[in-house]
Amino acid sequence: LNHPNVCTIYGIEEYEGQQFIEMEYIDGVTLREKFQITNSKPETAIAYAIQIGDALHEAHSAGIVHRDVKAENIMVNSKNQIKVMDFGLAKLKGSLKLTRTSSTVGTLAYMSPEQIEGGEADARSDIFSFGVVLYEMLTGRLPFRGEHEAAMMYSIVNEEPTPADKYRPELSDEYLHIIKKALEKDPEDRYQNVLDMVVDLRRLKKQSTKVSRVSIQQEVMSTKAPKEPMSPAQPQMTSDQRPHKKLGVRTYIIAGILLVFAAVAALLLLRRQTSAPTETDLKRKMLAVLPLENLGTAEQEYFADGLTEEITNRLSGLSGLGVIARSSAMQYKKTTKTFQQIGNELGVSFILQGTIRWGTSTEGSTRVRVSPVLIKVSDGTQIWSQPFEAVFADVFKIQSDIASQVAGALGVTLLQPERKSLEVNHTENSEAYDAYLRGNDYFRRSTKEQDFRIALQMFEKAVELD
Repeated sequence: LNHPNVCTIYGIEEYEGQQFIEMEYIDGVTLREKFQITNSKPETAIAYAIQIGDALHEAHSAGIVHRDVKAENIMVNSKNQIKVMDFGLAKLKGSLKLTRTSSTVGTLAYMSPEQIEGGEADARSDIFSFGVVLYEMLTGRLPFRGEHEAAMMYSIVNEEPTPADKYRPELSDEYLHIIKKALEKDPEDRYQNVLDMVVDLRRLKKQSTKVSRVSIQQEVMSTKAPKEPMSPAQPQMTSDQRPHKKLGVRTYIIAGILLVFAAVAALLLLRRQTSAPTETDLKRKMLAVLPLENLGTAEQEYFADGLTEEITNRLSGLSGLGVIARSSAMQYKKTTKTFQQIGNELGVSFILQGTIRWGTSTEGSTRVRVSPVLIKVSDGTQIWSQPFEAVFADVFKIQSDIASQVAGALGVTLLQPERKSLEVNHTENSEAYDAYLRGNDYFRRSTKEQDFRIALQMFEKAVELD
């Protein structure tokens, strides 16, 4: 390959049994380092993306698939010019198809679904990886994430990335269209040729330039032009232009008001009947576990919901507590209602809420920090709070500790069988538990067959890992 945006390889040599590549020296930094040094601007990202696309088009035209397109394999030289390099995993068109075990090459976060599933990697696989790089340049984040390899692979094959405009609201629909088309799961739905993607990128670059020029002109004109007088008020309608009153309208209004009063009365009566505590409830302390607030990424929401459910289940097994069902408590996710309102609607005296934060230990393992708070509904006071932190593999310990300490704060005496049940772990495999929670998430999303099939895949994966 001989192209301004491709790192030139002069030869592949061997000396004393050691093979080496003789290649162009590039004075610059990787794309990842470039955007860590300076803030990424959409215009800069698009300018770089066009050069990356030109380089890939040159390779694809020569029958070469890169297969390892990622931010570390793209450099920006001292002249602000892109150089795509490290064609170490490149595959020539027509060469022997690799085995399934050796086909999952490349950095996992940038791999296409067909590469992960052991399928044939062609030019469209490079386009998918190129889409990941573009998303990362524009948002500073990877479109697909996972706490471990299996979760990352699952995300790439099954999940849709968070729309880029969530992180960069100024991005236009054209940006989102290009990213979406490049990151389609099915290669048939993607750009079929990287040149088509480059054409869209060039068009977007021209539109961005025009918008910038127009906004500058408007700003200059607004400082020079005198203020226009306000437009006169709309003339009032004359009597013959007004809609004619129809006979019986007042009757309909009165009937409507009566219906509203009747509906409100029925609702109040129903609430009084359903929220009236039973004799058993009066003996137990009634508690609602509200959905834990996820302070991580949107992709980690499933874990917060799953952990909420597990804590609810453990507390529900205690004889001295009455715990509101998960389905009833979930309606208060991200609610603005007060504790008193929630308590009155659910008929509870106590509410457990909290947050989940994520971090990484010095050893590189994922850590979870859960901060539960127990609230007394009558006066809104906090009667217990304690943060719990552990590596992801020890999340069961967090669940049982929270449940036992909440029971203690409420003065509930635990029987010996109940203490043992709180300490039971569902599995010793944290990846299996993660797959199980993901399965629950998809199972409850909708009644669509696709979601049920993904849930089934995740449950099967959980059983296999366990």
